[in-house]
Amino acid sequence: MAARVGDAVPMDARVLGTALETVEAILAIVQATPQDLTWQRRYASEDDLVSELRDHADRLQRGDATRLPDLRHLLLPTAPLCEIATSSGWTDTYLALATRLDTATP
Repeated sequence: MAARVGDAVPMDARVLGTALETVEAILAIVQATPQDLTWQRRYASEDDLVSELRDHADRLQRGDATRLPDLRHLLLPTAPLCEIATSSGWTDTYLALATRLDTATP
């Protein structure tokens, strides 16, 4: 039976764990200090950013990987999180987290 849009994507527990750890690390950073949202258009406020990251974390905690492609997109070079990290002073941490997620996901 073919998967339908909206179906949960089967995912290795290690991949889900790495994705969750990545989101939680990003959440800790963005909640600890003010973030410069100037160079991106996706988030109107830090609350919007935190809300989306929490949604990713909540889904991953439930084993739901349906938004994993979107999370990977957010971490691409020049994507919103890259722009926020660069303008907010945590580029090195961003690069390490993005690389870790990219390496873990198929």
